[in-house]
Amino acid sequence: MSSSLTRAQQLRDFRRHDEAVALLHAHLAQNPDDPSAFIELAMNRMEIEGAKPLALEDARRATGLLPGHPFPLALQSRILSSLDREKEALPLADSAIALDPEEPYSWNSKAIALCGMHLWNDAEQAARQALALNPDDDTASNLLAHTLRLQKKLNESESESRRRLARDPENAFSFANSGWAALQRGQVKEAENLFKEALRLDPAMSYAKEGLKESFRARSAFYRLFLRWVFFIQQFSQKNRMVIIIGLVFGFKIVKGLAAAVHPLLVIPVVVLYYAFLFGTWLSNGLANFLILKDPVARMSLDRDEKIEGLAVGTLFLGGLLVFTGGMASSLMPIAVAGGAMMVAAIPATLIFTNQSLMGRFVFAGCMLAILGLGAHVALDVAAHANQKVGMGESASSLTYAILIAFGTTWLSMVPSLHQRKSA
Repeated sequence: MSSSLTRAQQLRDFRRHDEAVALLHAHLAQNPDDPSAFIELAMNRMEIEGAKPLALEDARRATGLLPGHPFPLALQSRILSSLDREKEALPLADSAIALDPEEPYSWNSKAIALCGMHLWNDAEQAARQALALNPDDDTASNLLAHTLRLQKKLNESESESRRRLARDPENAFSFANSGWAALQRGQVKEAENLFKEALRLDPAMSYAKEGLKESFRARSAFYRLFLRWVFFIQQFSQKNRMVIIIGLVFGFKIVKGLAAAVHPLLVIPVVVLYYAFLFGTWLSNGLANFLILKDPVARMSLDRDEKIEGLAVGTLFLGGLLVFTGGMASSLMPIAVAGGAMMVAAIPATLIFTNQSLMGRFVFAGCMLAILGLGAHVALDVAAHANQKVGMGESASSLTYAILIAFGTTWLSMVPSLHQRKSA
């Protein structure tokens, strides 16, 4: 390896990626067909914000210069997984394994792609294969602990993390894995401490940062209920998740029908519980961020967009709840309607400020403004006709549209292009 490549690798180890990239460009100017330089360039660009598409091109160049070599293919697979393109990543990892079944890096790349597809058992087997080839492989060990946790094999996951920490007590990822396992068991304070230790060792680790935020949010009993649902649904593939959600919709209709057959009043708690669950899953993150803002230490874990989201969702939902309650208590229906519109508008608000898709931000901001506008129309109509019931008269269609937009928002949120950053 040339001195330039050795220096670039050292710079990567010290996270000085921009300097490494500049050095590699200078090296490639003199050696334009050096596959090792393109590999090193790709590995640095993987760690630079917004440079992953360039990293993918570098890995492809290395593949062309090293036909029949597994590493560039496995590297391409990892980059594609980091771009949320796991369906493209998996065949490349399999191709790398076919070229050399004894290379742990390729098996780890396959495990990462399978994790992105939520195929946890298959990912576990790939990680175990990598560990069989190299029992000291940090990545394989941490992937194994991760996949075990997401299959609710918490004891096995913790055991693997402890095994890794016994060999490497400075392994930040193992602390983060243990933190997520503790959070899944409901041990919020322990999880918080483990995430802090992971960040002490690696302040840039997003996996630990997100875990610390979740542990702060989990101080709220409401959010802990939401987390239980998240950990439950994480076990399943995207296809099976959709089956579960559709099953819940049909299950609600069946239970609602049975309740009505027993007594009409039984329908009320069934409907309340169902919609509290349905909309609570969308509101929980924003409301938890709002609660975190009250803690001067915990709020430092939130970025600017998360703070804005917390303020927006908290103001709309909790403020709307106060306005709605005040309107109902004082029999001022226009005020109650305005409060209700604020609460409903909080649903699309949760999908605006932390949304990675610019198109998604515009779409959900439009939904929020439409609900508020339609709610204002209903409130003004009720104020103009004191004896008219809500949902009757000229504003009946406005109320219907507002409800349809709120429901439509929850379905639109499942469209990948409306919540993911567009990648090359």
